[in-house]
Amino acid sequence: MFKPWFPVIALLIASLTTFAHAKIYTWTDEHGTVHFSDQPNDQATEVNISVPTPAPKTPQPPSPPNTTAHKEERHLLFDTELPKHTTTSSIQIMSPLHEQTIRNNEGIITLSAVANRTMDKGHTAKLYLDGKAYGKSQTRLDWRLVDIDRGSHQLQVKLLKYGKVIASSEKITVFLHRASRLHPRGP
Repeated sequence: MFKPWFPVIALLIASLTTFAHAKIYTWTDEHGTVHFSDQPNDQATEVNISVPTPAPKTPQPPSPPNTTAHKEERHLLFDTELPKHTTTSSIQIMSPLHEQTIRNNEGIITLSAVANRTMDKGHTAKLYLDGKAYGKSQTRLDWRLVDIDRGSHQLQVKLLKYGKVIASSEKITVFLHRASRLHPRGP
């Protein structure tokens, strides 16, 4: 039986695998401007981007019933230690890039990160702008910073489990350009 949505889904899956293997090239022109593209040219060098893969979920065996009243009881909700067999947690800022110049007259910076953990069971992420917490902890790994002053800013994301820091990204510096209030453009 023919399903009318099958070709659409097949096309989407094929396009996702194409984007996953796309190459990125960078070069600096004669004016010192750094360019990025998916098309190579004679001055370009390929950029290697490593994306951490999320750790696979492993089923937890059921805990044995507590037979003694004096035995120390651990509740899963408050257990902040990682099991011995899991890998170390990591989080990385994917966008913007370190030392990237952002031109936005509204002072908007969009940030996205990737972690090697799924954001469940108490995992949250917190964004730090210039060393100070920006907004609340959240389970999404993307932020929209609004009305940021022009100039250079340091960004960092910390991965938390029940409020305890389990991983931190590298600090990156971005440069926000905004039109001057003293010399606005336009009529």
